[in-house]
Amino acid sequence: MSLPHLSLADARNLHLAAQGLLNKPRRRASLEDIPATISRMSLLQIDTINIVARSPYLVLFSRLGNYPAQWLDESLARGELMEYWAHEACFMPRSDFRLIRHRMLAPEKMGWKYKTPGCRNMRRKLHS
Repeated sequence: MSLPHLSLADARNLHLAAQGLLNKPRRRASLEDIPATISRMSLLQIDTINIVARSPYLVLFSRLGNYPAQWLDESLARGELMEYWAHEACFMPRSDFRLIRHRMLAPEKMGWKYKTPGCRNMRRKLHS
């Protein structure tokens, strides 16, 4: 059996489609599109870069078009999304909690970030 061949252009289009960037939005965004879009990406990195707008809002804009920025906060408040330190601080679908709970219970496995002096001091304060 031979391996399937994927041209560079096809691979590029596949990646863009998977991220929701290949086609323009077909309709106006709705509040329900915020968690659905983040779910499609698996997570949305929380980044404080603020030249035009904070990065998470621009990522959503690039996939949804114009939408009220407060929808992201509303989705968090409604419990559809949660914040977690995956690779970086990010928003994740609340439904993925069961997939990462084991990491929350063993934060020492997070690597060097968990072993910094500041983190050790914070753990001491939390456990005292």
